[in-house]
Amino acid sequence: MDISAIDRSATQGRSWLHVVAPSSKLVGLVLLLASVIVSWNALVLAALAAGLLAVGMSAKVPMRLLLALSLYPALFAAIFAFASAPSWLQATVIVLKAVTAALASVLIVLTTPYPQVFAPVQRVVPGVVGDALLMTYRAFFLLAERFTDVVRSIRLRAPVTGSPMRSMRSTGAALGNVLLYSADLAQREYDIMRVRGYEGRLRIERTRATRPLLDAALIALAALGFATALLWRIRWETLNPYSWFPLGIAMVMLGAAGLYRWRQA
Repeated sequence: MDISAIDRSATQGRSWLHVVAPSSKLVGLVLLLASVIVSWNALVLAALAAGLLAVGMSAKVPMRLLLALSLYPALFAAIFAFASAPSWLQATVIVLKAVTAALASVLIVLTTPYPQVFAPVQRVVPGVVGDALLMTYRAFFLLAERFTDVVRSIRLRAPVTGSPMRSMRSTGAALGNVLLYSADLAQREYDIMRVRGYEGRLRIERTRATRPLLDAALIALAALGFATALLWRIRWETLNPYSWFPLGIAMVMLGAAGLYRWRQA
């Protein structure tokens, strides 16, 4: 997983979704996750997934990265689904639930700087938990850079090409070095924070909504998805024959978003 690519997409993007307030995105995420939980219709779930892909395409996020990150949960969901689901249709629904929920979550990660994602969360979780999440994000970059440097230095000093065992040994040595470095990094960060007057809470200023209409439109779109999933769940006997209708609308949205992205390229 390329954490630096995720961070570049979140901090350097200038699309309409990037300027939506993080709190509005979190509200939309909650509505979409509720939609995934409520729905057991494969076509409705596919419509939600296609709609999220259309949003990502119009927001100009890296589609390859979006799909790669969203398909990780599908692997585990597929193992669980095909081992326990009584039919292939229910197994497909379980996989679609995992992919759709992952798409919604990854879209927020790719369009919102990490500290701003947790700024609203800090108001409802203990201070230590919120600060730990923020510091963990920073540590990912430092440890990834350290691991890359150690592996590079090992390969320069003793090439390991052609020997899988030597390659595994070198990787293990690099991981051990990073483990020791992480312990030293944690102690050093703690000492620095105490010296600078840390008192149990890192204050992060929340990003305010600069375009309220976009915020309202995003929440309304997520609410529409939830209403559709709920309606098809309650009135499934009547509406199941028309399950292709939400999917058709979502595919039209996806095609329009693709055309928009192609013309902006």
